[in-house]
Amino acid sequence: MTEIKQDFENIKFEQPIQQLVGEKNKQLNVVPFVPTSLLEQLLGQVTIEAVQKHIDTVFSAAYFKMLVVGNFEPAEAVDAAQQVSQMLKSQPLPAHSHMPSRMVNIEPGHYIYRHMSEDPNMLNNAVMAKFYCGMATNPMDRTTMALLSQISKDQFFDQLRTKEQLGYRVGASTNSFSSGKLTLDMMVQGESNPTYLLQRIDSFIHGFRQTLVEFDTVKFDALVESIVGKANEQLTSVDAEANRMWTPIDKGTYNFARLADEVESLQRVRLDDVLDMWDRYINPETAVAYTRVDSQLWAAKASYPSATDMTTWPESILALAGCLESETHMPVDLSDLSHFINTAFMQTSADALASLAHQYPVANSTQVLDETASGWSKIKKALDMAMNPHNQPVVQDSNTNFAYIGMHQTVEGKWVITDVDKFKATQALHGLAVPVIKLIPNTTAFNDHTIV
Repeated sequence: MTEIKQDFENIKFEQPIQQLVGEKNKQLNVVPFVPTSLLEQLLGQVTIEAVQKHIDTVFSAAYFKMLVVGNFEPAEAVDAAQQVSQMLKSQPLPAHSHMPSRMVNIEPGHYIYRHMSEDPNMLNNAVMAKFYCGMATNPMDRTTMALLSQISKDQFFDQLRTKEQLGYRVGASTNSFSSGKLTLDMMVQGESNPTYLLQRIDSFIHGFRQTLVEFDTVKFDALVESIVGKANEQLTSVDAEANRMWTPIDKGTYNFARLADEVESLQRVRLDDVLDMWDRYINPETAVAYTRVDSQLWAAKASYPSATDMTTWPESILALAGCLESETHMPVDLSDLSHFINTAFMQTSADALASLAHQYPVANSTQVLDETASGWSKIKKALDMAMNPHNQPVVQDSNTNFAYIGMHQTVEGKWVITDVDKFKATQALHGLAVPVIKLIPNTTAFNDHTIV
């Protein structure tokens, strides 16, 4: 019991980005899902007698999948499965008791999903901007997203990690669950406040389309060729082959030709397809059904914007205020800062920065004009974004008013998720994975279909 409690406690002290990618991500996107906090509460009610009773009945009814790997004849594999079934002595699990995971089909819109770190000593914040794109069951969507992820991740890392030095944990990748939509996830962990980190991601998004337009076709063809070559590599171990086979079994698609489908799609995909996917799903200026969730994990000591702050002041003001408070260790009045921004439009960027430094002085004010001073470099960027905002308010594609479940909207029109369970209850679910082959019970020989 002590070890289990410690495991639950350790989850609270994981790195912020791991929490967003792991539990927080599943809590928002997957049904059913039981959060660790609830398990921790229930653990106190568990008794030795209850555990013993559970042990005696846990396999009374069961549903299991089994992959037999090795130098076996078909009959031997079937016999192994029968032996497992006989040892468990289980009745078939009723269909209503078997609840495979399903992905929440989040309706178009821009959402904010906020958390506070439970680690009082954690200094880092983390954000993950998740863009919902094509379907995970579509080979062309999967390969196009893989190429888009490959092209964007190096540029993303170079801009936000190498040039802006926002943190050591910076990355972009494509992800999916067993069914539902693919996602492009852009993640940053660092000491800057989450609002500022997301503003920098927005800045990258704003300029990346031109990168795709100008991307060298020779480099693109070489990228495709390298991915195809890797996909066609011969597996070097039984474990690797078993893992490749187990994935479609576990997901319920039984699509053992998935890799071949993706290779065929890769040979057809063009750079224009990648640009089209960017415009259809990720570019807020062109995406018709723009769907995005900004997950944030705030350090316990960070200045956490209130609901009133978020509904009153633009994100650019909140981001700048967070940068100022972090660097100057002075409280920032948002009304005064907003007034400063409104009166600074006639000034040059350098003059506005100098005026800001005069109003919010630091111990060494000469750092203000020093481009190598990372803190003031961030303040300068935050000031530029506040004075020259390029983000337009998000136009909601649905008529849903989430205020009735306690959510509120930012100045930009983004909905802030305040109760994730209530929010999920308003959303539809993606269907279960459908087998792409006809599953035929076979206990005497293997033909074209395998029952695992």
